[in-house]
Amino acid sequence: MIFFKINSKTLSKNPSDIENGKMILQNAERTIDGTLSVDIIAVKDKVTFYWDYLSDVDFKKLKSEINQSAFVIIEYYDESHKSITANAEDISYSPYYSKGTLIWKDVSLSFVEV
Repeated sequence: MIFFKINSKTLSKNPSDIENGKMILQNAERTIDGTLSVDIIAVKDKVTFYWDYLSDVDFKKLKSEINQSAFVIIEYYDESHKSITANAEDISYSPYYSKGTLIWKDVSLSFVEV
């Protein structure tokens, strides 16, 4: 079963872990008398995907998709199938050489719904 797609493209390996959360966008201002006024503008989904190891081919495909445009379409499973249009927020990774082959380890990539 495929647990992750980016712009309808799949990787050869599913994420090792998926972390879900919410991002609250708010506007906070103080009135003249010092009272804090907070307006919630939106509540957006935030999803972080983790891979213990990714092949160089999969890593390049992932990087290519997030660099292609400002927004990507992410499809994943979280109790049910979900699809969101999102912006890539953070990506972290470490190169690792195994038997002369480049492998990317501890890859994490966060998306925030637009």
